[in-house]
Amino acid sequence: MLDHLKEEGQVVLVVNDTYMDIDVMCDAIVQSSINAKEIRRCTFGPKDKGDFATIQLELETNGPENIAIGDEIYEQIEDADVLFIHFCPVSEKLLEKAKHLKLIMTNRGGVEHVNVPAASKRNIPVVNCIRNAEAVCEFAIGLMIDLSRDISLANRSLHEGGWQREFYNTSFQRTLSNSKVGLIGLGNVGCLLARKLLALGVEVLAYDAFTDEEMLKKKRISEVKLCKDVDDLLKEADFVSLHLRLVKETENWFDMDKIRKMKKTAYLLNTARGGILDYDDLRIALKEGIIAGAALDVFDHEPPVEDDPLKQMDNVIMTSHLGGTTLDSFGLSPYLAAKDVTAIIEEDVTERIVNLKQITI
Repeated sequence: MLDHLKEEGQVVLVVNDTYMDIDVMCDAIVQSSINAKEIRRCTFGPKDKGDFATIQLELETNGPENIAIGDEIYEQIEDADVLFIHFCPVSEKLLEKAKHLKLIMTNRGGVEHVNVPAASKRNIPVVNCIRNAEAVCEFAIGLMIDLSRDISLANRSLHEGGWQREFYNTSFQRTLSNSKVGLIGLGNVGCLLARKLLALGVEVLAYDAFTDEEMLKKKRISEVKLCKDVDDLLKEADFVSLHLRLVKETENWFDMDKIRKMKKTAYLLNTARGGILDYDDLRIALKEGIIAGAALDVFDHEPPVEDDPLKQMDNVIMTSHLGGTTLDSFGLSPYLAAKDVTAIIEEDVTERIVNLKQITI
C-alpha cells in the first residue's frame, strides 16, 4: 500500500512551526521509505509559543478553515506529492491547490488541524502519529494519585511553613488499587491507560460507543468492564478520566447532567481536550461539592483567565497542557511518523490511516 511513494521520486513539502525542528522533520523523511527527490521547507505560525498557543486552541476547537498560513505554503504545495506537517492547518482551500498530493502525514495524534473529509473527497490518505500516549497515561496516573493523596496540597503547606495532615478528602481517602477508574474513550490513550491501570491492580471500567467485548480482547484489555451506558460508569467510578476526541458531537459533552451522576466522593480528570468538558458546569459542581475534585491539564481557554475560580479551589489540580510534552514523545515524533508511513509502504499496516474507510488506495 502506498508503494508508489517508494518507486517514484516524490516532492515532499515539510512545514514546521515553533514547536518542531525543521531539520529533524526533513531527516525523518530521508530515513523513511518515501523516495524524496526534493524536500521543500516552510514554516507556519508565530515564533512566540505564547502567541502560537492561541492558534493551537483555535485549531483544536474550530478546525483549519479560518487560520491564515501565508502565501508560500500555497505556492509550494501546487506540485507536492507528500505534505508533512505538525500543526499547520490543512484546509479545503489548501487542498484545492494540491493537484498532485498523494499523502498527508502529521506527527500529532489529533487531526483537528486537517480537513479530513476534504482530503478523503480527493482520495488522499491522512496519517497521524501517536507520539505521546505513554506520556499522557503516566501523567493521568500521577494526577489520580495526587488528587486522592493530596501530594500537591501537602507540598504547598510545607513550603508555606505548615505541617498539614488533614485535607478536604481525608474522610474518604483511599489507595488507587482499591479504587475504580472509569475511562471514557478507548482510543490509543484510553487503551494504554487501561493496560497500565490493570497492571497496577486497579479495577477499570470503560465506556466507548465504538468498542465491544471482542475489540477489548484484540486490544489486550479484556479485563476491563465495558459499560453499555455512560451513566453506569459514572455511578460506579471513583475516578472518571476523559479520553475523547474533540468533534462537533463531543463539544461540551461532559456537562452538569453527567457530573451529577458521579459519586460525591469521585474525581474528574481531563487530559484530552478542553472543549469536551463544560467548564462552567464543572466550576459550579466543585463549588457546591457535587463531586470531590478535579485534575485538569486542558481548558476551554488556554491559559485560563487570571480570576478563574478554579485557581482558588484546594480540590483542583491545574497543569499547563503538559500531559504529552516529554522530550522523547515530542521532539522525536517526526521519526515515529516516518516509521508509521514506512510500515504502510512496506508492510501494508493501515491502522495509522485515519480516513482509511473513506478512501480507495
